[in-house]
Amino acid sequence: MKEDKTYQLLVQRMHEVALLPTQNVGFFTPLYKKIVPKLKFSPWKSATVISVTAAVCLYIMLGAILVRLASLLQFGF
Repeated sequence: MKEDKTYQLLVQRMHEVALLPTQNVGFFTPLYKKIVPKLKFSPWKSATVISVTAAVCLYIMLGAILVRLASLLQFGF
């Protein structure tokens, strides 16, 4: 089977795909490497924390307008 040309091409292609260099995102790489494992381990907990934080930040920035905007959007749908 190792003499089969198709098999050899498949193995070569698998090595090309599997051996990717380490990706980096510039100076955000250390932060990315700290945050992403936590997001992968507990995505629902992370999503809850992020959404509550975003809602509080929007409320602080927009105040009562946020409540009116939500009511308007609910009325539209």
